[in-house]
Parts: sequence; C-alpha cells; structure tokens
Amino acid sequence: MKTEKKHVTGSGLGMTDTLAMTETLGRESGLTKKENLQLRLLAEELCGLLRGIAGDVEAAYWLDIDKKKFEIHMESEIELTDEMRKQILSASSSGENDAEKGFMGKLRVMIAETLLTKAARSSMKSGLSLGFMGMSSPSAQGAGASAYQWSMKKYKEEAAARNNEGWDGLERSIVANIADDVSVRIVGDNVHIIVYKQF
Repeated sequence: MKTEKKHVTGSGLGMTDTLAMTETLGRESGLTKKENLQLRLLAEELCGLLRGIAGDVEAAYWLDIDKKKFEIHMESEIELTDEMRKQILSASSSGENDAEKGFMGKLRVMIAETLLTKAARSSMKSGLSLGFMGMSSPSAQGAGASAYQWSMKKYKEEAAARNNEGWDGLERSIVANIADDVSVRIVGDNVHIIVYKQF
C-alpha cells in the first residue's frame, strides 16, 4: 500500500500531520508499542534530515507498506541558489561542519556536497563518501543529468571490510541501529531518500 504524499518543510511545516499518519499506519499494521515508537523515530529522523541541507527545503513524504515491511520515502527538488552554495562552502571551509559528527549530520553534508558542482565540492569531505557512487543516467532527467546512489547497508559492509574505517557515528545513530537500510538517490536537483524497516 502506498500512502498519499504529505508536504513537509525543513522548518517543520507538515511534520505533525506526517508523524501522526505514520503512527496510525503503524498501529493499523499491527506493530507493537515499541515497534511503532521505532517507526516514528525513523520518520522523525528522516524529516529532520531536511534541516541544514539548504534553506527551508520542501519535500514530499509518503510510505510504502506491505504487512510489517515499511519504506519511508522523502523526495525533494533542491535548487541551490548562489547564497546557499556560499553557506555550504563557508560551513565546510570554516570547520563548522565538525558539529555534524553524527550519521544523519554527515548524511546531510553528503547530500549538500553532491548538489554542488564537482569543482565546488572537490575539497569537501562529509565522511560518508565510502559506498557512494556516481551513475550514468541520461534518461532520468534529460541528457547530461548527474545521478548518484548511496546505501547505508553497502556503506556498513565496505566500512567493515576496511576495518571499520568511517564507522564513527554509525554505532550511536538511531537510524543506523533501527533501520534495515537507508538509500539516497540524487539525479540532478532531485533528492530521493528511502528508509527501509521490516518488523
């Protein structure tokens, strides 16, 4: 079952309705109180991911549900203005991104970096580039559209293969400990994030 799309923003608009819908669907799917709390936490973390990417970002939020298997989706068209680019680059060069130590903070930085031009992001490091790959996708949004895909599951596997290099923050992350996987797909200005969880 695919739910209707809810409109949410980085400033929190629509978040209350979105979380209430998620909790209701969790109960209707037969989740226990603990499981439903975990589902809500994943939804909260995903909504919170919007904050800090670039200005007051708007996004569509929905769920795909199959019994107790959940996919939490968030998709947004993020067009970086010159001012947004300057803010991202300034935060990176000044070291302010050091405050983004956690997994979700690093994920925000990675998304912002990827939306920048290749030249602009060449000196930026989110700490999550491991397992993040560029893909050729000329048909996705017209010829020449840049496409990227990242998977938390693949990142964990590659980090483990490198003796946990880049593992910092994952072991303390709510999302990394609860979710089965998190995928990020970026095609041009379109960012689509999916959190996977089966109870």
